[in-house]
Amino acid sequence: MTAIRVDALPSPSQPNSRPYDPFSSMMVEEASLPPRHAADHLVETYFQYLTPHLPILERSHATNAINGAYHASNTTTVAVDINQNNKDIFTTYMIFAIALCGVPGPSGNGRPIQSEGCFRSAIASVESAIVYAKSDIETLRSVLLLAQFVALCPSQGSLWHLTGIALRMCIDIGLHWETDEQRLTMDPAVLRDRRRLWYTTYQFDRFLSITLGRPFGIIDESVRVELPNPWATMATSQTINDVSSTDKFDIHGQRALNHIFKMSHLESEITHVQHSQSWSVRIAYPRANYAAWMQDIGPRLQEWYTTIPDLSKAHPLSIFACQAYWDIVYNNAILLLHRPNSTVPNVSTESLAISFDASCKMINSIKLLQRDGRVDVLWRSVHQLFMAGLGVIYCLWHSKDIRDCHSVGSCIQTLQSCASTLSAMSETLHGAAGCRDVFDTLSSATINWLITYDVEKAQQNRQEFETQLNDLLQQVQPSRRVFTAVEDGTETSMLAITDGFAFSELLSSAAQWPEFQGMMLGVDSGYQDAA
Repeated sequence: MTAIRVDALPSPSQPNSRPYDPFSSMMVEEASLPPRHAADHLVETYFQYLTPHLPILERSHATNAINGAYHASNTTTVAVDINQNNKDIFTTYMIFAIALCGVPGPSGNGRPIQSEGCFRSAIASVESAIVYAKSDIETLRSVLLLAQFVALCPSQGSLWHLTGIALRMCIDIGLHWETDEQRLTMDPAVLRDRRRLWYTTYQFDRFLSITLGRPFGIIDESVRVELPNPWATMATSQTINDVSSTDKFDIHGQRALNHIFKMSHLESEITHVQHSQSWSVRIAYPRANYAAWMQDIGPRLQEWYTTIPDLSKAHPLSIFACQAYWDIVYNNAILLLHRPNSTVPNVSTESLAISFDASCKMINSIKLLQRDGRVDVLWRSVHQLFMAGLGVIYCLWHSKDIRDCHSVGSCIQTLQSCASTLSAMSETLHGAAGCRDVFDTLSSATINWLITYDVEKAQQNRQEFETQLNDLLQQVQPSRRVFTAVEDGTETSMLAITDGFAFSELLSSAAQWPEFQGMMLGVDSGYQDAA
């Protein structure tokens, strides 16, 4: 319970406590169960993957819990199993709380007041869900539901603590290691559930550790678990045509999640190899050949990107139907691989160029999701956007080639896009204001420097052009042939044909300097007048 932050935990003597919410400046009350049709809509929203939905619950789990919760609320008799009813109520309200984070509100950023009200109603039954759970698997599921909500609303708890609890429960149960006997003899439904809960926990651990730069809770070498089978729900269907549209969306959702899990494996490998570069050389801890590994990991990341599940098969409202979402995931991994870090501070010129390109793409992709109201975990998106913005600034200051290859206008536009998106995010997530202010200062200094650099570059180019022009004129001068004729007392001079050819070579060379096209037009017209 210390991992959950509420101002006043509900108690039997205070069933309708009204704690103060510092973000909304309103008194948030516990929610009551909505009409059943509204509940069905929220369940559908939960499984549309609008939020960072993870395979914590199957639809059958959600349906059974909601049926139990509404049955308990409508009956007047004494419940036979009070703890089970409370468990169903807890699960139901947690589904509602998570789903409401993805339901557009008046401001377009979910419905935080209603969501927190459902969360507080769930907390009233949390003891039955965790302390009196019938199995460790059900306890783990409840902890993961709390973690899922706190990932969306970090002010309501400690995601780091909840993830640590869940990971240690998984290890204690043995979910991190599958034996051949389990794969052959265990009930397929139970085995699938174990895999889903394990990879949910694994994803939370990698999600936090890689973002915050902290050690992993468990290394990949200690894990042996197959990915959940996306087509497990088709086991009772004779043909694929028998599968409903809802099941097809769920199948695609699991495929998409499996693809995300694969990227977490790749990011884990990137982080591990980078950290190993600072280890002292030991037989037990060999150091990877970094150059050879870089040549190997790049094609595997590209293969991951080219094998993204078909977006057209995702639910139209799903985050998995957004190309920008997948671009963010991919480019974030590219940045993790190529940008400077504490163990590999000096990167190649090629890595700087790749980092700059990935940073620009991330800024544009996050801007698109923010504009459409489809950012999933806001605080992580702020972190990714801020790091991408820093990547652009770092590359511009440290690489002349990047400055020369990209126009000042495009660089300024990218920096301004990052700043404006950070500003928009800070209106919802107040913690982003610090990132916004720091980036505004850095980007303003960079833009001023780029403008100055562009002016100096233009002056240098003009000087180089004038030098080249003088050199070419000197080359032309010796080949000039002057024919003088005295006709009627008038002396006439003209350039020979060879002079015109030489001057055309001069103009052709000058055309390589686009900023001086106006100047050359004047030269050309003067030449015509002279001719």
